[in-house]
Amino acid sequence: MHKIVMLPLAIQDLEEVVEYLSQFHESTAIRQYDRIIKKINMLLDFPEMCEVYKPEKYRLTYRKMVVDDYLVFYVITGQEIQIHRILHGRRNIKRYL
Repeated sequence: MHKIVMLPLAIQDLEEVVEYLSQFHESTAIRQYDRIIKKINMLLDFPEMCEVYKPEKYRLTYRKMVVDDYLVFYVITGQEIQIHRILHGRRNIKRYL
């Protein structure tokens, strides 16, 4: 059985998403947080459900999960699913991975 591990940078990313959205509507921030966490938790049953993200460009094999306007980048290592980053889709992804 796999275990999900949120790396510190991913936790920070998620906190920034919630903080940013809370400036406009707190309920929107909470709903977005819930959607991201719900989809991440789906990885427990289907860890390979998302496509590999540009395998030739990075030393790790990132998978990319789309959650609304956000992209969740994760790596499967043995029994761990490591969540590395949670980024807005309009960001320069190469700069952050």
